[in-house]
Amino acid sequence: MTNLQVQPASGVDDGAAVPLPVLDLGIAPYEPTQMLMTRLSAAVADGSLPGVILILEHTPVITLGRRADPTHLLDPAAVQQHGVAVALSGRGGQATLHAPGQLVSYPIVSVPRQDLRAFVHDLEEVVRLLLVRLGVTAHRRDGHPGLYVDGDKIASIGLRCRRWVSSHGTSLNVALDLSLFDLIVSCGEPGLRQTSVQRVTGRTYAMDLIKALYLEEAAQVFGWRLSPMQALPYDEVEAALGVPTTGFEPATPGSGGQCSIP
Repeated sequence: MTNLQVQPASGVDDGAAVPLPVLDLGIAPYEPTQMLMTRLSAAVADGSLPGVILILEHTPVITLGRRADPTHLLDPAAVQQHGVAVALSGRGGQATLHAPGQLVSYPIVSVPRQDLRAFVHDLEEVVRLLLVRLGVTAHRRDGHPGLYVDGDKIASIGLRCRRWVSSHGTSLNVALDLSLFDLIVSCGEPGLRQTSVQRVTGRTYAMDLIKALYLEEAAQVFGWRLSPMQALPYDEVEAALGVPTTGFEPATPGSGGQCSIP
């Protein structure tokens, strides 16, 4: 078992004081990852961890945020037939879908300057700049977090913030099966279409390249010092970080918390 030897947080809230561990969880199930995020965010809030960035793809899952409507799950029988799980989520927002071929990034960090609006903007900016490097021009929509290409959504954002530590994060459609979004009312918007890097560019990019570009842009936008990315199964993260696995609240949607975005 590798121990990453991370240093405790030093009270600096911009993540620049010590290198942030970056862990590639591969393709991971949603609900255990959500519980892991809750425990890691408690460790950051308590000062025993400077922060951590989780990079991953999820096994197929529909996640229902705090503002989700049950009717946004359009065909439960079809969901089961497709082998897609359904999970309640502690993040903000409504219904969305994760599946292999979608880059998910979970920065579990102290919110810089305790400015949530700026944090959301900067998380979007990381993905926007990544897309520019692939030749894709994406735009924002007022009142609708995420990024869009010609009106179709290519990236989503949903956060939970507790004690000014963020969890959850962003997802970028790279080369996933877009037909799975037909199972839901995506983001609470009937008629909203999802797109992907593959559909927009007609090219297939290796996920390792997309991960590397994401981390380069995150370091630039936030001024983070990042440790080299390390591949690690989700159930080995806490041991590698030296974080206790007991004593933290479960990731129950709606259980306290300071805020959720959107």
